[in-house]
Amino acid sequence: MIPILAAALCAAMMPVEKTVAVVEDSPILHSQVMELLMELGVEPEGDFEEITASPEYLDALRELVENRLMVQAGIDAGYYPADEEIRALVEQELENEPGMAALDQEMLASMVADARAAQVFLGRKVQAAIAEMPMNPETFLSDGTGQVEELVMPRRVSWILVPIVPSGPDFQAALVEMQELRDRIMAGESFEELAGVYSDDASAARGGYLGTFERGDMTRAFEETAFSLAPGEVSQPVATTYGVHLIRLDGVEDDGRITASHILRVVEIDSSDVQAADSVARGIKDDIESGSIVFEEAAELYSIDGSSAGSGGDLGVKPLRFWIPAIADAAADLEPGRCSDPVLIPDVGALALIKLQDGGEGVDWSSYTEEELNSLVQQVVYQETYVSMVDSLTREIPVIYLTGGTSAGEESRLED
Repeated sequence: MIPILAAALCAAMMPVEKTVAVVEDSPILHSQVMELLMELGVEPEGDFEEITASPEYLDALRELVENRLMVQAGIDAGYYPADEEIRALVEQELENEPGMAALDQEMLASMVADARAAQVFLGRKVQAAIAEMPMNPETFLSDGTGQVEELVMPRRVSWILVPIVPSGPDFQAALVEMQELRDRIMAGESFEELAGVYSDDASAARGGYLGTFERGDMTRAFEETAFSLAPGEVSQPVATTYGVHLIRLDGVEDDGRITASHILRVVEIDSSDVQAADSVARGIKDDIESGSIVFEEAAELYSIDGSSAGSGGDLGVKPLRFWIPAIADAAADLEPGRCSDPVLIPDVGALALIKLQDGGEGVDWSSYTEEELNSLVQQVVYQETYVSMVDSLTREIPVIYLTGGTSAGEESRLED
């Protein structure tokens, strides 16, 4: 399921093309489905008929239809917000996502109102279902093992995140360029002005300002450098998976958090960089399997994920379906306690060694905290309620699938 407001934003940003489904009187556009597929990293090939017949396309189309069903149900149930609440929701959304200011404000108001109607509708259904459940989450989960396995059986997963560091001529050129920029800053030029001109990061518009963060929020190389600086000091060039940075420590808060700015020159990684990281990761795995080091110690030594390295790479407990696909796929094939081969995590620019702490069967529920158990119960109930409501709403609200688009004039139901 994608967030309802995000689905609405896809609709707002897409040009009018072919309609591939209609929910009540609301069209779902082919371009919306393609936008969702792009967000999921899927690029279907072929002509229009081939693309719209692909399993990936049909799954994405169902996602959008389901979200629209929830919106329509919320409206029908009287949960559409009043004008004053809509204005407050728009203000909050603009504060969280300033980029939405570029949208037509009437359209944005409609989007946030639709999203709120759907959220309230589904939230009320989930609350009612939870109220009817046993108070003891451990009892519920152990009694409903089959159901939990099918929907959201929890897994405790750990990882060691090994960086893919760029190299080659572009990397060397970036190092030289950033050293020259540092020399100019040391000679008196404005850090903010140079960041605005040369930084490849979105923070360039703010003079490189990143805001306030604590240990564990940034990649390890960046974090270790930032926390080692004195206020006002600018670092030497620092290489991370993202490229080369100049980091300036702007201040230290009373609680130990810091504020910092940076200038980033992005350097693309290539296959040789991935191969180099793969060799490092496999070496770490060999050491773990030979007993030279335990997984948790290796995570503390080598992982660039500052938020989990200190706890031995522990990512916590949640169902595999809620992990990112690369982690879920690797963990699903593992025996508990074993370490995976290196897994590419594209969005992070790193390879991960995954360890599955438990396999979900015969789980000792007492090893989980009350907070973790309650979270799992809510996930089970949410998933059950969502599936049940989609099934019910599909019978109540007209849904027409137009697999050939309106221009073809052919209507057909997608097979379940």
